[in-house]
Amino acid sequence: MLIYATPTDYAEWVGSPTPHNGSALLREASGLVADACIADVYDTDRNGLPTSTGHRDALRDATCAQAAFWAQHGIDPTAGRAGMTEVVTASSIDGASVSTNAGELEAAKAESLDGLIPSALRILRTAGLGSNLVRSW
Repeated sequence: MLIYATPTDYAEWVGSPTPHNGSALLREASGLVADACIADVYDTDRNGLPTSTGHRDALRDATCAQAAFWAQHGIDPTAGRAGMTEVVTASSIDGASVSTNAGELEAAKAESLDGLIPSALRILRTAGLGSNLVRSW
């Protein structure tokens, strides 16, 4: 599998050092980026990377954005949903109840294990990648 970003790329993207599991985050994020680009057609070099600088940069940036989301929220994509902690989103005592929007965040975190976060997908689509259209030429 191709890895589209290095720990140095990640550190430059977020402006802080790469987390201890940064290599794993980048590897897993690269897999999601590759999956999002499965139907895209572009020229590649002998290593399988795009020859277009714009495409290469988009793959790198989308990978960094995905990995940064996981790092920011303490998500270990190699553990899947089992590695996520459960968050209480509502509670009630003696007829009074309190709820939070934590459920929405937890849903976004869980979805980030199966597909790209919106900003990563936007990076790809702006560069003409990340299409789910089947193309022929």
